[in-house]
Amino acid sequence: MPLPSPRRALAAVVAVCAAVCLMPHAAHAAITPEAAKIVARYLEVTGGAAAFAAESTSYTHAKVLGFGFVGTYQSWAARPSRQYSRTALGPFELAEGDDGRTPWRTDPTTGRIVKLADQDLQDARESNWFGLERWADADQGGGGVELSGAERDSGGLCTVLAVRAPGTDKPRRLWFLDASGLLVREEAPRDNGTVLTTFSAWRKIAGRLRPMHTRTGISSMPANVLTQEVDSIAVNIPVTGVAFSMPDTAHANALAWLKTAGTATLPFEYRARHVWLRASIAGSPPEDFLFDTGASVTVLDSTFAAAHGIRTEGYMQAAGAGASGSASFTTLPALRIAGADGDGVELRDLKVAVMSVNPQFSRYFWRNMAGVIGYDVISRFTTEIDYDQSRLVLHDPAQWRYHGTPPAVAMVMNGTVPAVRGAVDGLDGLFRLDVGSSSTVDVHTPFVSAHGLEKQLRHPIEVSGAGFGGEFSSLLGRLSRMSLGGRTWDAPMVILSRAREGAFASDEFAGNVGNRTLERFKVTLDYEHREVALDPGARFHQRDTFTRSGALLGWFGDHIEALSVLPHSPAERAGLREGDRVVSVGDKPALEMGLTAVEQLLDDGREGSTVTVQVLRDGAKKTLRVKVQEMLP
Repeated sequence: MPLPSPRRALAAVVAVCAAVCLMPHAAHAAITPEAAKIVARYLEVTGGAAAFAAESTSYTHAKVLGFGFVGTYQSWAARPSRQYSRTALGPFELAEGDDGRTPWRTDPTTGRIVKLADQDLQDARESNWFGLERWADADQGGGGVELSGAERDSGGLCTVLAVRAPGTDKPRRLWFLDASGLLVREEAPRDNGTVLTTFSAWRKIAGRLRPMHTRTGISSMPANVLTQEVDSIAVNIPVTGVAFSMPDTAHANALAWLKTAGTATLPFEYRARHVWLRASIAGSPPEDFLFDTGASVTVLDSTFAAAHGIRTEGYMQAAGAGASGSASFTTLPALRIAGADGDGVELRDLKVAVMSVNPQFSRYFWRNMAGVIGYDVISRFTTEIDYDQSRLVLHDPAQWRYHGTPPAVAMVMNGTVPAVRGAVDGLDGLFRLDVGSSSTVDVHTPFVSAHGLEKQLRHPIEVSGAGFGGEFSSLLGRLSRMSLGGRTWDAPMVILSRAREGAFASDEFAGNVGNRTLERFKVTLDYEHREVALDPGARFHQRDTFTRSGALLGWFGDHIEALSVLPHSPAERAGLREGDRVVSVGDKPALEMGLTAVEQLLDDGREGSTVTVQVLRDGAKKTLRVKVQEMLP
């Protein structure tokens, strides 16, 4: 009978753990003699090896507490390869299962059925392998078990085993209390943190001791804790009729095409190298939303939500590019994404996160935004992003496929962000496609460290960036060559991350590809068929350029201010200082010009040209002359 683990069920929402699926039975055991003694004692104190082996099916019912909600969890398991569970927690409902052939789950925010693949599939199978305690089987379920050492838990001294599920290279650490022989703790490495689960309140049911209380959290998001209190367990029960197999249909949020069934063409504004759409909430006037393939869920800004009387519930900690922040939840009666001609789509009963985004981003975008369009909306469509035409086309994936030449490449999914194979300077890896980033390529900290890329970087420059949780520093420069999805170009501008938490600290991806690179292409994202097409556009052969002034100007509602000035840059040589209020650029009021016009003069201006900048410093006006030039040869 598996250790109860409803924490798996909400993985798609909070990334606490992977979803539950079963690992096919493997034939060869690998356990060291020292570890075998610990496992044998565990089986003995919990009821004996015979009682463990005799359990073929099980049912668990539990109360689940987390993120400000109280809910329920039910699970059915049939060894060695079938599983089905249902979780209800606040506004979220999730079903998942495996009939021994096809692992699946319903998306908790959309209700759509998702067939697991790629790393999601491996993570799910690994999680359920541990949930079923396959390491305690006579053959260790095909996994590997060895002694890791001794640690002290709050209950006393523990012996720790390093346990690998079949097909994985990162072991989990299982802590067994020396005084009792019981399993009290599990540490599971994840993308950029460690999932910690504790087991307690052991009680004898159906001939075996079982933990009636579990508590799960992740090291990088300590506010996200899920607790389970088991109220009933049954073993060796009939499971005929249990819905192990992937259903043909599932409830999904209603979707309406506003003009033509199966397709919608939306103009977007390409501003600050971000894709901006207009969307309205429940009939309210259209507002600016960021289109972001890197966002795991659609987000409303908390100030916008409060101003529109939108009530929220629950809470969670959300990971961003460089750090983390907090969020709550709400269900929108309708979200309409449309152009001026009325073409577009409307989604009803949409579950979204609510968090503070404008304090981090408005100063960089020179505008406030109502929110972010994320995976839960984007993944419903096959989406063409045409940067040259500033046009986004949504297709019904059941009716449309890409048939270009060369064919589309495989989309690799780990969670909610699409990725493709690529390479920098011949170093191969998986690169996320993040339309919510204005960067070229942010190479993740573990990949940078593993390959010593800082030593290979030409003309390095210290830069800073912002994520949903805060700001972080990086190193910008050039490498020799970049390839993505089979397309190759020279002298790419890359950013080597130094983030220690958040998405850019991920060791499961080589890097994050943003719009400065994606704008080279017309990008087609087909989540349903797991394909990406990258068709070269007008910018494909253009050399990456960096700011030609070295100044980052921010918007503060009633004034423009210099947020940062790079050392040895044209702006610094002209006398611009951080904190200067920028009154005018090129003899025009900066506040009235807007970001795009200012960027055209300072960041993308003609090399050698001089731009007059008037600033206010310590109450006195100063006139500066910035001679713009390329900072990255």
